[in-house]
Amino acid sequence: MRRFQQYLLRSWLIFFIAIIGVDALMRAKGYDLGIDLFTFIFIVALGIVFVIDPVRRRHMSFTFHFGFVLFTFLTYGLISAVCVGQLVLLFYQLRTAHTAVGRRRMLHNYPFNAMLELMLILPAGLAYDALGGKHGQAFSLFDNWLALLVMVLIMWTMLMFQYKASAYLLGEYLTKEDIIPLIRFEAVVITAELVFGSFSTLMVQNNGISALAMAAFALFLIKRSLGSSVNASDRIQKWESIERLKEAAWKDGDSQFIIEQYLRQLNQFVRPELAWIKFVFPKGESVYYSLKDGRKLQTDRVEGRVIEEITGKEELLLYSVQQEWDIRLYDQLDENLQSVLYINPEATETINCSLLLASESSGEFTNEFGHELYRALRVLSWAVERSLERERLLHDSRTDAMTNLPNYRALQEWGDRRIRQEDLYPFSALMIDLDHFKYINDTYGHEIGDRVLCEVAKILMKTTRVTDLVARYGGEEFVVLLPNTDLDAAQYVAERIRETLQASPIVVGDAIINVTASIGIDTLRELGELASLIRNADRAMYVGAKFQGRDRVAIYKDWKEKAAL
Repeated sequence: MRRFQQYLLRSWLIFFIAIIGVDALMRAKGYDLGIDLFTFIFIVALGIVFVIDPVRRRHMSFTFHFGFVLFTFLTYGLISAVCVGQLVLLFYQLRTAHTAVGRRRMLHNYPFNAMLELMLILPAGLAYDALGGKHGQAFSLFDNWLALLVMVLIMWTMLMFQYKASAYLLGEYLTKEDIIPLIRFEAVVITAELVFGSFSTLMVQNNGISALAMAAFALFLIKRSLGSSVNASDRIQKWESIERLKEAAWKDGDSQFIIEQYLRQLNQFVRPELAWIKFVFPKGESVYYSLKDGRKLQTDRVEGRVIEEITGKEELLLYSVQQEWDIRLYDQLDENLQSVLYINPEATETINCSLLLASESSGEFTNEFGHELYRALRVLSWAVERSLERERLLHDSRTDAMTNLPNYRALQEWGDRRIRQEDLYPFSALMIDLDHFKYINDTYGHEIGDRVLCEVAKILMKTTRVTDLVARYGGEEFVVLLPNTDLDAAQYVAERIRETLQASPIVVGDAIINVTASIGIDTLRELGELASLIRNADRAMYVGAKFQGRDRVAIYKDWKEKAAL
């Protein structure tokens, strides 16, 4: 049996035991509500108005409806108060039952919330009655101060106990840092409900049941005021972090740098136990990054990927506690995790990114935070898309469109940077010119000639090192720059290229084309200029290879005097 199923069984079992106890209490009192039907419906209706739009802190809802339970208790007695509280609570749970998450939330949370409601009113109410507390027209604050004080103390004790009860019955986990603000806010709420319950009872004594509506309006204003202040403080705190997150997305740099900066900033104010961000790049390539350290994750080892199937077309999915999870998540996520937030914004033209956050703390994420983070992810998508487009344009401006080799501009930039580094010497260059290439174009056509150039480019890439640069110089000429390569090693590379070309006829359709090359070499032993190095290799290629019969390698120093003529 899964852990959440154990909690479910435990909470419903205790709930039914509590119901049996309440039934016994009602039997003892003869099921006498002590209230007429119209008044009962009126009080329940007012309570329902308050639970429709609760004030939320983390995953907890503060409805303020308990004020009506207290009013009913002080005016009509304990049995009526229990019935009002349970009916209003049932409506509160049913209001989200139209969604799958809402139904799971009701299945797990309803027995706990019903028992919490009973825990608040039953012991406190029984103690109030035992101490001779009065109801209805006989109620007064002065005469009942001791009974009221004991009732308040018992209710406070039960409220403090609720966090232990939620851990035992629901498996919820909250740190002390999370609980303290909730208790402070709950103190304000319960105080407002106690004041409402007491003074509305006094108002109804003098003005009839219609006075309850006036008192309810005052409580409604207090509720809205508290809700606005809570939302404002949470929004300001999160807004600053989200704005810094957006700024990180617009930093200058390549796409990888932008992603790393974004993850680093996100990791400063969101610290879940599990977190990854997924990018779907052009051509369908998917990459997962860990939020904790920014490293790429192997796709088959990414935890919780099934949430992509669960979400479907939804752009935001939030689980505040484990009981709300889709059943498929239990097989892929650690059982200690509670809150899960998955954001899958609408894709841009070329980029789609999604984010998963999972925390062991219940109610770690909110819908408001999710929507703010949604907008920040959209900014990241646009920034990465812009960066990739800039990288593409930069790549195109430095790449030969036919052979996909670096072009003359890239050759100059790459070579100028490296030829100034003393630790890369000796530094060699090869100038390669295909023999009789005009004949190939004239005989087979320029399209076949272009195919030959592409195949030669592949051969050059295979016969050189990763640290070398192979570039198309122009026409049928190629340049190879060889850092940390002396003359003997450069000659060996040149011969290997020449022999590979000679031994690799290029087949294009029905044509078999033999290709050879003339290659010139020059080597710098100390700091020099790139233009001079390439020029000397070019002279060696013409004078020492082309003019000597082609299909050979020539070294500049051997033909230096003739090349100078």
